[in-house]
Amino acid sequence: MQAQISHSHHYFPVSEPNLSSCQFESLKAQLKRLTPAQLRSLQSEIDANLTPESSSLLTHEELDVLASLF
Repeated sequence: MQAQISHSHHYFPVSEPNLSSCQFESLKAQLKRLTPAQLRSLQSEIDANLTPESSSLLTHEELDVLASLF
């Protein structure tokens, strides 16, 4: 079941957690075993799930390069 959060006349669906707190902690522990490339891939997936309606113009790598210029 999904709940909704209202913000300035916009409604954002919010999924109820499907993992127990123990499962979530186990998942976080598994993150430590991922390579940097796997973490970046996962980060992109998470970002896409948090903001599915907007598409990013730049990748995280491109943003990092731009940030390093200033």
